[in-house]
Amino acid sequence: MSQTRLRAPFLALALALTSVAAAGAQTLSPDEKELASYRLTMPTVKKLMAALESMMQELSKDPKFQEQQKLKAQIKALQDKEELTEAQEAELEKLQQRAEALEEEIDRQQEASGLTNPKTLSEMAAAIEKQPAAARALAAHGLTTREYARAMMALLQASMAEGFLQGQDLSKLPPGINPENVKFVRENKEALTAMQASLKKFEK
Repeated sequence: MSQTRLRAPFLALALALTSVAAAGAQTLSPDEKELASYRLTMPTVKKLMAALESMMQELSKDPKFQEQQKLKAQIKALQDKEELTEAQEAELEKLQQRAEALEEEIDRQQEASGLTNPKTLSEMAAAIEKQPAAARALAAHGLTTREYARAMMALLQASMAEGFLQGQDLSKLPPGINPENVKFVRENKEALTAMQASLKKFEK
């Protein structure tokens, strides 16, 4: 990859959840049944986002994250120049190689931790528990790792469903998706978008 990017373990986990949400089965698994009966509320979502922001703040202190940001700034500064000297071109290539190597290193660490491809809510919760800073952030906001995994999954699942429905009848939802959660996303789209935007500062 030519660009560095934020790869927080909990965000990698959140992205992995979408594969579970997309896999509609004829017979619902225990996790799918749990999510189908789970109801999103604004107080819970606010705690979810506050905890996520706390986790991102912890991540920003990590030396690897800080190196990523420094490399990204250096690469951009060189790419923004109209013309590069041979020495600058060599420097740019060196910086890009280091950025790619660093990202691959982070990816390997995430794969080893089990964060990139959890199969169940229990696996998601266990993976988060292996990250002390993440577990502390959740506890500070009154969430267990299981509650975080369930709420995040339900939110992503409902957001994906609403993205496909585009305001259509909720009766078209596949089994395993709580229509009340899709309705929640639909009715609070502006507030949810604002919450998501507040996390963009960590992606600079």
